[in-house]
Amino acid sequence: MQDRHLTHYTVALTDLNGDNRPEALIYAMATQNGGGQPDLCGSGGCFLYVLSLTPTGYRRVTSISITQPPITVLPTITHDWHDLGVLVAGGGIILGYEARLRFNGRSYPSNPTVPPATRLKDTAGKQVIGEEAGWMPKPAP
Repeated sequence: MQDRHLTHYTVALTDLNGDNRPEALIYAMATQNGGGQPDLCGSGGCFLYVLSLTPTGYRRVTSISITQPPITVLPTITHDWHDLGVLVAGGGIILGYEARLRFNGRSYPSNPTVPPATRLKDTAGKQVIGEEAGWMPKPAP
């Protein structure tokens, strides 16, 4: 993540795979190159990165595009990792919904709007990144 030079982001640490070491979920909105604008976001949302702790640091598990908070860790588990819930809205989606992202043994889906991501029927989960993490534009001078 250091190479992205993030300037506006939210981090949540939570154990997704039951190894008693926290994974990092990073909701990334802006970089130095964006000049204070949400250059990692589009009309459908921003990037969510999932990183796993290794003996030498963190490694990227997944980069998920067009996500919006709230981001939740669901009680369901797929391939020994908790499923994730993300809000899908904007970008042409009129009525937003929560999408379930299941771990496939290597990563989570990179786009919550297409299969294998699915619509959640029950949104019970632990919120780890709240709506306050969404992009807040800077006021005009």
